[in-house]
Amino acid sequence: KHAKVSMVVLSKERSNLVDELNREHIPWGLALYDAPFKESVQALPEYPGQEGGAVIFYTSGTGGKPKAVPLSHSSLYMNAISCIDQVEPIKDGDILLNALPNSHVLGFSICGLLPLLLNLSQCMLSSFMPVKNVLEAIRSSETNVLVGVPMMYQFITSALSQGESLPRRIKAAISGGDRFPFALDEILEKYLGIGVLEGYGLTEASPVVAVNRSYSARKLGTVGPALPIVETKVCDHEGKELPKGHEGVLWIRGASVADGYFEDDGLTGAFFKDGWFNTGDIVSIDDDGYIRLHSRESDVIMVGGFKVFPEEVEEILLKHPSVKEAAVIGVNQSMSGQIVKAFIVPKLDKQPAKRDIWSHCRRLLASYKIPKIIEFVDNLPKTALGKAKRSALREG
Repeated sequence: KHAKVSMVVLSKERSNLVDELNREHIPWGLALYDAPFKESVQALPEYPGQEGGAVIFYTSGTGGKPKAVPLSHSSLYMNAISCIDQVEPIKDGDILLNALPNSHVLGFSICGLLPLLLNLSQCMLSSFMPVKNVLEAIRSSETNVLVGVPMMYQFITSALSQGESLPRRIKAAISGGDRFPFALDEILEKYLGIGVLEGYGLTEASPVVAVNRSYSARKLGTVGPALPIVETKVCDHEGKELPKGHEGVLWIRGASVADGYFEDDGLTGAFFKDGWFNTGDIVSIDDDGYIRLHSRESDVIMVGGFKVFPEEVEEILLKHPSVKEAAVIGVNQSMSGQIVKAFIVPKLDKQPAKRDIWSHCRRLLASYKIPKIIEFVDNLPKTALGKAKRSALREG
């Protein structure tokens, strides 16, 4: 309804979703195709132009309600071309794993569009789950470039630790969509012989903002320098630009950055100003231009006047041998502002005691960063790319 869709294309496996759609706003009939089209495809009656709208993506909504982002042909093309120039290990003729959902801008652009522009072959899967299908596809297809999210790499390394195998021909493992844990990088290097080239992006940026360009130049804990076509600045909460090295809110502008949100002038005015886009991410940028992510502005927890970045606490929790997954939020307290609450998914058959978690945190965290509340859960609410939805946890 919101995107004014006039046609829905589904695979046969997803045809059951037709009954769940509200057809009131979609003037359609239902046509089933079991084989490729034989007729020649008719050209568009009018060329849309480079700046014409190519696609509308909806943000993941990890911080709240999803936003509709229209991206142009030009912005998608410029972002993909800039990525090709930036990431040194990827060359003409490589075979790239395409296992991310193409309904997400990372899967659509970097896994789908970029290989077409760079003349890469693709090993295509509908999902990175179950992981045994991914491993078999990599082994049988000569795949040598992986593009994924931390959750995918976690599944792969877990399977490898349990006896699965992969040939040592993987030349690049690129990750985006969420922060990549230090510990997972070490495990990946153990089994594949390489670590990860971490990047950072947003739907509003088509999507890549920055990426570590090579293994010789990468800086662990950063998402690399910004793409050449992306200009950055770090500002305080009032929009005043801060000196290099200071923590603040990242603003971006450039040829691949969207102009605004679909039919929402209020939201556009709140985030887009004078050609710049407010990402809402707290970062710092070093003298070499490498960007270090600290947190989402909306996720920062204020404890007695001190800032707590959830990602830092989650990183420590994941170092505990009995913790499989963790997500941290702030809980409001009438007298003391906020306190830290942790949701923990234990590893199979390893239910830890809360006192063990607190003891672990006391060794590695300042006292105000230690979770005051720990809740063990079977799973965490996640996006399609496996990123924890803190907004859902806050809503309870």
